[in-house]
Amino acid sequence: MMRVCLPSVLHQRQVVCLAWEIMPTHVHLLIADFPDYPRSTILAQVKGDISRAFFRAFPHLREDLLGGHLWAKGYHWVLVESHRQCRATIAYIHANRERSDLAPPAELHESMD
Repeated sequence: MMRVCLPSVLHQRQVVCLAWEIMPTHVHLLIADFPDYPRSTILAQVKGDISRAFFRAFPHLREDLLGGHLWAKGYHWVLVESHRQCRATIAYIHANRERSDLAPPAELHESMD
């Protein structure tokens, strides 16, 4: 659900996102923010849109989550200032599942069939 929802929300919100990965407890995003579209607005919109879609699909899970919230408040961010750092960050995000011994997304979908 999240693998379909996240890219859809990023596209609908016209977020410039160079890389993303969904992990069991968090999400990695490499986004570009701007004075007229700040990081705080982008993340509030993305988290809000995904939460609404998630709870429309799984309303029974709301009571199982602490306080009925899908996401924790806030976010952690790192400023990417160079081309080299950007490429390293993209590589880090793309390798994150493997480093964590998680199945690649395609295998996850195949195992659910």
